[in-house]
Amino acid sequence: MLLRTLLASSVLVYGLIVGITLTIPATFNAAAVTPTTMRRHSIAASTESPQRSPSIANDLVVGCAISLHHTDRIDLYLSAINTMVDEIGFTSLEVVTPAFQEHANSPETGIVHGPGAGPHRDQLLAVLRHARARGMHTALMPIVLLSAPIDDEWRGHIRPDNWPRWWNRYTTVMDYFVDIAIDADVDLLSVGSELLAAEAQTDRWVGLIRHVRQRYDGLLTYSTNWDHYHVPQFWKHLDVIGMNAYWDMTTDASDPDHPHFDEIVARWHRIRAEVLAFGHRVGKPILYTELGYPSLPWGLRDPWNYVNSDGVSATPAVQALGYSAFLSAWDDLLTNSTSWQPGGFAGTYFFRWDPYHRDDRDTGYGFQGKSTLDLLKAFLQHRRITRQSSR
Repeated sequence: MLLRTLLASSVLVYGLIVGITLTIPATFNAAAVTPTTMRRHSIAASTESPQRSPSIANDLVVGCAISLHHTDRIDLYLSAINTMVDEIGFTSLEVVTPAFQEHANSPETGIVHGPGAGPHRDQLLAVLRHARARGMHTALMPIVLLSAPIDDEWRGHIRPDNWPRWWNRYTTVMDYFVDIAIDADVDLLSVGSELLAAEAQTDRWVGLIRHVRQRYDGLLTYSTNWDHYHVPQFWKHLDVIGMNAYWDMTTDASDPDHPHFDEIVARWHRIRAEVLAFGHRVGKPILYTELGYPSLPWGLRDPWNYVNSDGVSATPAVQALGYSAFLSAWDDLLTNSTSWQPGGFAGTYFFRWDPYHRDDRDTGYGFQGKSTLDLLKAFLQHRRITRQSSR
């Protein structure tokens, strides 16, 4: 059983690293998983008609997120899409891309192009259109980055001195991304991400959502924090509840420094029950807009913290253990669910594909060249075969 073997392997390697013995329950039965033959495509955008289903909501999302910040090698992003489709089996792509403001109190936010900043419009369109041409569903998630943060500021701390001015500028920024979403035929657009200090301004968000819907007829979401999804009161105006999934996986572990696989799975089951209950109360499906783990010793305790200021060595087994536990805990929904339902699970975007770091020395979220990639490949094969056999 390929998938179970890979899961067991990631747990064993983690156990060797932390000096403990771990066991893995027989969660998956993927004996039927076999390698498949897939076509190769050139980096140039395909001229074939897209083979995706009519709506992203017709199927559960099991997709990959990519951060489009750097613009010096756009070919790497196009090549990455080919690999996602041909070798991994992803069917949905989320493009995370920035707008900028100086610091948390700045009243201005805007689009900045160029190396080290954001992509040009034609580069964003090239990536999104290529993904669609390869048959992928697409999601576009703009985020706000601070170019000169004070101390530990980040976008969750944004509290401008002049809120009306900030909202006017932010609406202009969203208009820019709405244009791109329309031109690239994007399936799902996020109207914001992790703007925690602004989430209580319900009227402003409702106004922005209505403004966007005047021109964009795709699906809309907003991405909040895993510990903040109860705060927004505008979910009913969106199509799906978006959240990143950076929960502490060690909370209930007998030894938080060395959590066992089964403890992480149990933690996910508790989270799953809470999140789906919330979605049921609101009457909207739940989508994880980001789910991932940095390859760092604290990656399971603080998955949101990818900063390696002390220069510690990469621990890809920590990442693999986190993915293994998630796939085990959510396998039934990820494999068997077919469409978005009110109060149900809409799926997840695994964060992230990193075109610039592609081996197990990378301490970030990227999973190329790491055992996590083998896990995802095996899981997607297991999912595809299971679904085909049930038809």
